[in-house]
Amino acid sequence: MIETTQNPLDIDALHPKFLVGIMHVTKNPWLSITRDGQLPAWKQSVYKNFSVVYFFGAANSITSRLDSVIENMRWVRGRYASYGISYLLMVVLRPWLHSIPKYELVDASKSKVEAISLRVKVPELTATMRWRKLAFLEYFVEQTDAEYVIISTSSSLLNFEPIIKFVGRFSNSYEPVYAGRILSGYDCEFTSGSFTVMNRLSARMLLKNRSFIPVHVMDDIGFGTAFKRMGVKPVNLASIDLDSATKVKETPEAILKITGHFRFKSGSHNTRTDASLMRELMLKLRN
Repeated sequence: MIETTQNPLDIDALHPKFLVGIMHVTKNPWLSITRDGQLPAWKQSVYKNFSVVYFFGAANSITSRLDSVIENMRWVRGRYASYGISYLLMVVLRPWLHSIPKYELVDASKSKVEAISLRVKVPELTATMRWRKLAFLEYFVEQTDAEYVIISTSSSLLNFEPIIKFVGRFSNSYEPVYAGRILSGYDCEFTSGSFTVMNRLSARMLLKNRSFIPVHVMDDIGFGTAFKRMGVKPVNLASIDLDSATKVKETPEAILKITGHFRFKSGSHNTRTDASLMRELMLKLRN
């Protein structure tokens, strides 16, 4: 399990508690990146007042093939195929617009990682990530006492110090927090699925108004659409892409230390070196 016990010699007690939710995939290369890069990094974090939950759906060979077909049509087959799959998803998934799936805590025999893991009872498709995130947010609100939640991916690392400084601007729980790496698309600005920060109020608002989240677009875009309808604007937080050892080495330490999120994407599907880049980054951050 990931150790997040508070060190009595640090000042974690003066800062908020975070729950980090990692969108988990139980196959390589993401599994090896998690085991060899991300899990050791959590333990090396100077800040300790956080816990990490890996959440995932039900995967098998059928869901893998179906997901490949859907996403190929969405991104590769051209404009009309993309429109077609969007309209199909809109029709097929709309009956579950208001649903929040059931979930269960599982051990490493199911998640394949030595960490707190949440299996959400929906098929493991990119198109169902909306529902997996909602289930995780319900877990955050109902089952934890964390003040803030960060949703990220297995190919990411977090630097808590600048995130703590950011949330320190919010002196009470009556103001929704929706922040992260801002992108734009569909009908809104939204925070990237690799880095989104919310407080309990914004998570409750999203859960209560889940009918505002479209079913036919990517989950992070859908969240942005919902927050736009609720009158909540995203706030940008610093994020850097690191795709090589050279990039890690040449990025100034002063920049790294004010950056809250690092996204790794090195090499091709079968040759990714993200885990080694994560280890190099942690060495620089600890200096």
